[in-house]
Amino acid sequence: MRKLALLSIPFALLLLAGFVSSCSAFQRPPTLEEQAQDLYRNLMCPLCAGQTLEQSQSEIANQMRALIREKLEQGANKEEIKQFFVERYGEAVLAAPAKKGFSLLVWIIPALALVVGGFFLFRLIKAMQERATVKTKPSLQLSDQERQYWEERLKAELEEREGKAP
Repeated sequence: MRKLALLSIPFALLLLAGFVSSCSAFQRPPTLEEQAQDLYRNLMCPLCAGQTLEQSQSEIANQMRALIREKLEQGANKEEIKQFFVERYGEAVLAAPAKKGFSLLVWIIPALALVVGGFFLFRLIKAMQERATVKTKPSLQLSDQERQYWEERLKAELEEREGKAP
């Protein structure tokens, strides 16, 4: 058992070294092609309903893709290119609405709806459970006289049945 523990220590150190080296590995900057592809996915075609530049085959989408490549080659960054297209076509050209101003509601409302819906679902389930427990509780409390009457009647019926049994 001790040998196993001694052998596992170098193995654990080797795993730890591999993990640390992979975390600190140098990441190369994205190529122009990767940057262009990212922009194609984040910009909408102004003519094609619901299609990004990556999906669209229209002539304007081809022109926009060529313009993106040209601007990247000239040294423009992603944000500058996005801003260029927003100024030209408006906020609708962005695949994801900006997280500011009125557009912030698009990001907040779904989360808020989930929280409110969860609250109402919780309340509904709790109310259903309470109704179920109310129905199972006895609704009548017998007085001592009534209890005595019913006990005597039960005993009489039991004795009557025992007398009829062979």
